[in-house]
Amino acid sequence: MENTDLLVTGHADVTAVLSDARFAVPPAPGGARPHSLAWLRQTVCRFSEGADHARRRAIVVDELDAISPDHLRLRARDRVLAGDGPERVPVIVLGEALGVTDLGTLGDAVPVAASGYLTGEGRSGADAAVATLVRLLGPGPDERVAGRVAVLVQACEATAALVRATLPYARRPEFRGRPVDRVVAETLRFDPPAPVLRRVAAEGARLNGRAIPRGAVVTLDLRAANRDPDVFDEPGRFDPDRRERPHLTLGAGRRPCPGGGHALHLAAGVVEAVLHGTEDGR
Repeated sequence: MENTDLLVTGHADVTAVLSDARFAVPPAPGGARPHSLAWLRQTVCRFSEGADHARRRAIVVDELDAISPDHLRLRARDRVLAGDGPERVPVIVLGEALGVTDLGTLGDAVPVAASGYLTGEGRSGADAAVATLVRLLGPGPDERVAGRVAVLVQACEATAALVRATLPYARRPEFRGRPVDRVVAETLRFDPPAPVLRRVAAEGARLNGRAIPRGAVVTLDLRAANRDPDVFDEPGRFDPDRRERPHLTLGAGRRPCPGGGHALHLAAGVVEAVLHGTEDGR
């Protein structure tokens, strides 16, 4: 059988797919046990389309609108300087902003729940971790509690990976003194924490002259799109001072990441604190 799946690498084509409702997110299966990992995936906006997605996304936006990104940055910086682990801090700071008081339990549960969030196949204890997060972030309607849990699990590995990717660039002698925000923003373009997205053709479509049959999986290569020479000058050069920033790491079109600004500020706060500690230790 002919392989009908498609890899999309160009900035314009990736943007077109992200803007076209005929290309849907792979759905999460239904019928899950309440407060399990599968329940979380079937109740959040990330794996939804249509009216369900719009309603669930609005809940997440509402939760994030109540949280100051600048406050997150300062709290992240303070906690790292106080000795908290840099990879754990973004989740702790976000949980604190969401009103959680048992931050130790939260910090232990989020990575376990996050281990299967994207695939549905988490490590041992993922269901119990989701149930713990529901208890810590509830009570409330299922979609609101699931949205609050999703804010944390999506920030967990993505923000930690962004910090890990940013630090080597921020430590380069030629970038010392550059605003950390710019280094983080260029890292998002140059080395995205999640380098690919996937969509499924909900109906037949065409992309750049190619017929895409219904049901075909379309893989969007964000790393390649973010280095498209038609959009970026010298795309293979890491440059925190570049002005053109239409990178696609935080999405585009119908479903841009609602927490992109918060993630950038969290990562910047952690990086600032780590760099401060490194400089003090010289």
